[in-house]
Amino acid sequence: MSTPRMLSVVVPVLADRADLAATHRAYEKALKDLGRPLQVIYVVDGDQPASVEGLRALKRGGAPIEVLAHAHPFGEATALTTGFRHARGGLVMTLPAEPGVDLDGLARLVDAASRYDVVVGVRRGGPDEPARNRKMERVASRLFGKDYKDLRSNVRVLRKEVADELTLYGNQQAFLPLLAETLGFTTGEVDIEVRRQARRRAQAPKPSVLLDLVTAYFLIRFMKKPFRFFGGFGLGVLALGVLVTGWLVLARLFFDVPLLDRPALILSTLMVVLGIQIIAVGLIGEIVTFAYTKEQRDYRVDRIVE
Repeated sequence: MSTPRMLSVVVPVLADRADLAATHRAYEKALKDLGRPLQVIYVVDGDQPASVEGLRALKRGGAPIEVLAHAHPFGEATALTTGFRHARGGLVMTLPAEPGVDLDGLARLVDAASRYDVVVGVRRGGPDEPARNRKMERVASRLFGKDYKDLRSNVRVLRKEVADELTLYGNQQAFLPLLAETLGFTTGEVDIEVRRQARRRAQAPKPSVLLDLVTAYFLIRFMKKPFRFFGGFGLGVLALGVLVTGWLVLARLFFDVPLLDRPALILSTLMVVLGIQIIAVGLIGEIVTFAYTKEQRDYRVDRIVE
């Protein structure tokens, strides 16, 4: 049961850190002026003695925090999911273990949550801002047809019902707004300044993030209709193989063209077989999806109009 006025703050700790006390004091100072009850959850991902000891010292000192520790490192997506499951507030905020943005802007994110289901803090002023705009966000705009300014931002505010509906794994935390929109939730963005210390430490996006973006596109677009992907591709390969094979057979029958020393016949035959196999994979995927979705609810009712 969630408390509507409460703000749950989820902080995934992905590396062993000895400065979490300073991080907590900075976050507490920025959030206490919001006038909301706070629940602060630290999720320690794996064996991190310094992080656990620092958080234990905070609890002994009276800090109202909750500390959850994974037995093994599972990644940021799993850490966020763990925090979401333990959050009790009507709003859930995600923050990094190292403050990288101007914390005075967090209040604007909470205010924007009254208009959107998910609010993302768009980092402004960092050295990797041009790289973000050139690469990941541009690809996302082409794939999904919507302009995103900073998908990789780890400063977000979302409603508890969004956190309960999301299933994150791998590196899908980078595409949280996309996944939320797929479920029918609304998303918004609020500019937030990057701190000067973080500007020197910022890194450009890794190429693997673009691969994760393509993976997210496939899952979002074709997870419920796999035959549209495999069927279209398989039909193309099959049609090309049939055309080439037919042309070679006609050339042999009517123009007496020898095929013994031409590998094109073998290649075209393989294309026919490959096309049939790809189509079969798509059909099997449709059968599995049909059987699976009988027990899954992938929609939400926004409101009932009287």
